[in-house]
Amino acid sequence: MRDTIGNNMRVLLVEDAPFLRYAFGRLLRMYGFDVREATDGREALDCVEEFRPHLVLTDLMMPVMDGMELIRRLHDDPATARLPVVAITADATEQAERQARDAGAMDVITKPIDLPALLERLKDLDVFESDFSTKIPTATG
Repeated sequence: MRDTIGNNMRVLLVEDAPFLRYAFGRLLRMYGFDVREATDGREALDCVEEFRPHLVLTDLMMPVMDGMELIRRLHDDPATARLPVVAITADATEQAERQARDAGAMDVITKPIDLPALLERLKDLDVFESDFSTKIPTATG
């Protein structure tokens, strides 16, 4: 049943570290998500228009355009202002979380990422469509 959890929900994964992008993207695909990857905020902005994601998961510390600027631009554009964005960061400070939320992120998740816990948090944030959100496993099983 694992391959149907994402129900082809389009997720834009923005991460500059190749291994993390590959590993996280692969896990999301295993759960049935349609994943597009970008290496920085500028590339992500180009992808948003074409891919039309249901959700953006973005690292905050990236070259060219960081995640904070990406979140601000998405939030400030009327066409993407309601697009759910979740920030991913290794910075576990309250200041980093506050800055990401002030920029427009709906949630902030610290690395390393526990995929079942992430899916549960996204479910709690009402990111998923109601017809398949109950299929998401809990962090305990």
